[in-house]
Amino acid sequence: MTEQKSAAPGGGPHPSVMQALRGIPGPIWLVLVGMLVNRLGNFLQIFLILYLTAKGFSATEAGLALGAYGAGSVVGVLVGGSASDRIGYAWTIAGSMALAGLGTLLLPHFDILPPIIAVSALIGLLAQMYRPASAALLVERTPEDHHVMVFAVYRMAFNLGTTVGPLLGALLISHSYQVIFYLEAGAQLVFAVFALTLARSGSLARSGGVSARPSADGRTPGESRSYTAVLRDTRYVLFLLALFLNAVVYIQHTSALPLQIKADGHSVGFYSALLSLNAVMVICLELLFTKYVQKLPGRIAVALGVGLVGVGMNLYVAGPSMAMYVVATIVWTSGEMIGTPTASAWPGRVAPGHLRGRYIAAAAFPMQIGYAIGPVLGVAVWQASSAAVWWLSGILTVGAVAAAWVGMRDPRAGEPAEQSPEATEPVGGAPATEHTP
Repeated sequence: MTEQKSAAPGGGPHPSVMQALRGIPGPIWLVLVGMLVNRLGNFLQIFLILYLTAKGFSATEAGLALGAYGAGSVVGVLVGGSASDRIGYAWTIAGSMALAGLGTLLLPHFDILPPIIAVSALIGLLAQMYRPASAALLVERTPEDHHVMVFAVYRMAFNLGTTVGPLLGALLISHSYQVIFYLEAGAQLVFAVFALTLARSGSLARSGGVSARPSADGRTPGESRSYTAVLRDTRYVLFLLALFLNAVVYIQHTSALPLQIKADGHSVGFYSALLSLNAVMVICLELLFTKYVQKLPGRIAVALGVGLVGVGMNLYVAGPSMAMYVVATIVWTSGEMIGTPTASAWPGRVAPGHLRGRYIAAAAFPMQIGYAIGPVLGVAVWQASSAAVWWLSGILTVGAVAAAWVGMRDPRAGEPAEQSPEATEPVGGAPATEHTP
């Protein structure tokens, strides 16, 4: 089957970095800036353990609160997907951020564990609801041939905020832990105001679930509004499997890798330097990579990116020299930069219009599960055999590449999608994860 490159409806060429930046509509810039502000103020998850232990709670009790926040985050993405399709994208962002900000302001006023755990879970849920809606807005409000580049911009803003935010938080907690709660709440409320402005102005109010526009498969928004319809899309489920397997492999850089580095006689500082190398490469180079990657068919870009992540992890078995560690890190970081923007854009592009929020949310769920299972599996395998975890990463990557290759076939390239009475195959063209901290 010959696969077509994605193109705009008008058949225009893929944009350069500057063309993509200039072509981003004003309302989308507000979303991007709001998300950056939100990530810069993302202190709670990072410093919750330190805050609670400083208040006199045990490490175990603090861990329960952080675990509740994480569980709420997973549920929040799914809830956000449903809300996006029902009430609209801008309203979902505004409600998510406003309520999360209020919850963040309440948390420091509790001194006993049960309400702290409950509020932490609620904040985690509310703080993640915006993500499907923001991604759906990028897809719906930018030209199709700009999607991959725009998601690279989205990731750059996200990663920049994620990198700078902890440094800012470390400076602030030297004065008071209360300050980080107030600033995080402030950042969330700023994002809420941005989204509310868009919703009230009408510029994005019609986007999402309130639209009466039929989806690309001919359905009206009232039909098949459930995650069951997403799961009946067999190609998309294979894409989700690829995301899950890739997440299990990717997360080894925070679980098995530090153990391997220590066993090979290197310092914690060297491990930190490798993580910094990854962050600097992604922030500085991903847009340049995307200028060329966006010209590839979607499944080639994702399969190549996923494959390089696995090859990079597999290369750690060739240690123990520092040079080999650097080479391996460069390889898997290159895979991240090549595959992730296209994989991030894919869910919104192939989704029926009335299920776009749920498709995007469904893509986040297997990654979060992979990030949860991966460290447990990786450490267990590493303890049995330090080399085995890196060979396992290679095996899982083969499965991920195969799932992406089959699952991301483009129905527009001459092979009609199978349809059932309740769901259809993807209808779009050729992306964390974001890897969230």
